[in-house]
Amino acid sequence: MKVISDFHIHGPHSQATSKNIDIPNLVKYAKIKGVDLLGTGDFTHPVWIKYLKDNLKEDGTGVLRNKDGFPFILQTEISLIYTQGCRGRRIHNIVLAPNFDCVDQITEELLKRGRVDYDGRPIFKIPCPEFVEMMKSVSSEVEVIPAHCLLPGTPIHSNPDIINIDRAKKGDKVLTHKGRYRNVKKTYTRPYSGSVVKIIPWYFSLGLKVTNEHPFYAIKTFKKCLWTRGVCRPVCCKVSLCKKHYFNYYKPEWVPAKDLEIGDVILYPRLRTTKNIKSLDFNEKVININKDFCRLIGYYLSEGYSNNRDAICFTFNENEEEYLLDVKNLMYKIFKLKSKKGKSHGKSTDLIFYSKNLCKFFEKRFYSGQKRNVTTKTLPHWMIELPIEKQVEILKGWWYGDKGYTSSRLLMNQMKNICIRLGIIPSIRIDSLDEHKKRGKHKIGNREIKATADNYFFSNLSFFEDSFNLLNDRCFSKFKTKRKTRHGWIDENYIYLPIRNIETESYNGEVYNLEVEEDNSYVSEFASVHNCWTPWFSLFGSKSGFDTVEECFQDQTKHIFALETGLSSDPAMNWRLSSLDKYALISNSDSHSFWPWRIGREANVFEMKDLTYRNFINVMKEKDPNSFLHTIEVSPSYGKYHLDGHRECGVCLEPKETKKVNDTCPVCKRPLTIGVLYRVEELADREEGYIPRNKIPFKTLIPLSEIIGARMGIEQLYSKRIWGVFQKLIDKFGSEYNILLNTSFDQLKQVVPEDIAKAIVDIRENKVEITPGFDGVYGYPAFDKNDVKPIVRKESTTGQKSIMDFK
Repeated sequence: MKVISDFHIHGPHSQATSKNIDIPNLVKYAKIKGVDLLGTGDFTHPVWIKYLKDNLKEDGTGVLRNKDGFPFILQTEISLIYTQGCRGRRIHNIVLAPNFDCVDQITEELLKRGRVDYDGRPIFKIPCPEFVEMMKSVSSEVEVIPAHCLLPGTPIHSNPDIINIDRAKKGDKVLTHKGRYRNVKKTYTRPYSGSVVKIIPWYFSLGLKVTNEHPFYAIKTFKKCLWTRGVCRPVCCKVSLCKKHYFNYYKPEWVPAKDLEIGDVILYPRLRTTKNIKSLDFNEKVININKDFCRLIGYYLSEGYSNNRDAICFTFNENEEEYLLDVKNLMYKIFKLKSKKGKSHGKSTDLIFYSKNLCKFFEKRFYSGQKRNVTTKTLPHWMIELPIEKQVEILKGWWYGDKGYTSSRLLMNQMKNICIRLGIIPSIRIDSLDEHKKRGKHKIGNREIKATADNYFFSNLSFFEDSFNLLNDRCFSKFKTKRKTRHGWIDENYIYLPIRNIETESYNGEVYNLEVEEDNSYVSEFASVHNCWTPWFSLFGSKSGFDTVEECFQDQTKHIFALETGLSSDPAMNWRLSSLDKYALISNSDSHSFWPWRIGREANVFEMKDLTYRNFINVMKEKDPNSFLHTIEVSPSYGKYHLDGHRECGVCLEPKETKKVNDTCPVCKRPLTIGVLYRVEELADREEGYIPRNKIPFKTLIPLSEIIGARMGIEQLYSKRIWGVFQKLIDKFGSEYNILLNTSFDQLKQVVPEDIAKAIVDIRENKVEITPGFDGVYGYPAFDKNDVKPIVRKESTTGQKSIMDFK
């Protein structure tokens, strides 16, 4: 029987994957694609493996089947990040297992070295040789196949404070994009001269400055909504009328700053940890941490201060009698202290509570550092993790007093996070000290008010949840609105902030980065960013890989029989390395969703008498062209890091041209982003075009949806117009692979327009030129000369020759 297999996919618990991945969807779209055998993906994740055990049954041959008999192979991907030869190494490996018992043993071994529940593709600090040995100790039938910065002064969320990234050190805890705190493993700094990008989202107008390549946790949005002439959002006023709902297809991913556009959405996490501290010791008494205590602390953060000796004080305006009485009652109820009236200042009044112990109690907990003034006010970290029914009282007390204003940047960020936990997105602005002074003198009565620090204020509160009826409180009622349209939106884990503006400026100085355990990310004031970004987490990656298989796996190389070429290379590129002749070259999709333009986009075609795990492995090991018929590849030119170049400068170069200019951009004189083909040239010991004996052939295709979209001029693959044409072809010819590989032009043109029919056949016959990708820009098919898009290029100001002079 002929079996088309894709045995490298992911489940719904890996980063940037569709949360709708399940067995029914995988089977449905595998059949539409024409795939006969799938990997399960992510078998180390505790939730996913339980789901697999409930929905797939072992048949005794090492193959699992769903209730309708569709076959799966147990498979996962493990990321190994470690140091070898004074270099950081980042290698991804596919792991195949014959049964659930082996899977449980693999997971048990990995749990001795770390966690598996935070991501479907977990990360371990295990060298590749040790990892292979570990897998083989579980069972000889387990197989391993190699798979394929911020500026100084940028505040990031740490525990317990907001710290500037240039002051972060190993061992600090920082908030990650998953809404939890993890340790900093390593800090990095490097000199940088060039442009930086400031991303400014709606709500958080202060924005964030980063280097061009720094990744944001973000969503690339659909920006051509016919109803609003803008971005498709779930909070659109036309959502009930529109039938397209492109937002249902959105998925977050790590996107370099240079690839973000106005209207794209960045994600900010809602802090998930809750710790209910119930009491504190004070002066040989126990203070209950209840709602009253929390509201009092809110008042203190807004209107309170200490005299640095023996008292704490609160200052209220004459029209705030209600809040003044509330503070009096709370201080007596909690601390048994009565107030004394201080001096009046115009329309304001001081309440003074004398107690040396209480003064020390507040000074120790509600200020950061040695200075005790409005710029250093803070909440202790344990109050940031209190249950929200207590935190809402903190917000009330603070808002009653200061109406959302503070000179403490740390307190601003803490109140922002409390609001987000409560389902409120605040709009935050800054009245800088310089701007304040430019506006001239400020007076209250005859008294001149002099600002000594920047002032942060919450100009608006957008309520997406109101579990505590704050909008019925007269102090918050002004935020009640009948408008359904919102800029952003919210779910259980994140708030979603559309990008309002993007600014670019020059920068010359140090830039900083962090390596963070497990989540590999950290949260700045207004965005989640990744600790690094390289296009190659692979065996031969130029940034973190090796030059040979033997260098990577050392004495365990004997157990490696296959290599996955990945989307960035094809067999022809690998044939140029004679050291790889002994390995089977396989291809899989590494799919993060079940859609037919993702699943099975690369695959392996086997001929087997019986489908069993052992036969499946042996076909690859034996490399018999009668059994391993061919692989299905997407052209590596499609990849966004195929050639070398600079997207910003419009420079795209072949490796030979790159070497002529010493790997330096001829426009801006900075280092080029080096592509995969360059790395092949570095390692190759054969000329381009070499074909080894007994090779396993390959066929190069493009997903059917992309061919249809390209000929119709539609970029969004989930467009109903594309799906309409796609479904006609599937209804007539059965599966996508049958259409792409076997259906004749005459048959196709009876169902679809001739240009689409011709494009399908031309792709099959390798008659379509792929304009290569470079520096984060995807390649694209040029079906005719009108499809060739010119590269928009900056003009050199240095008298440099044109790009054509290097060809």
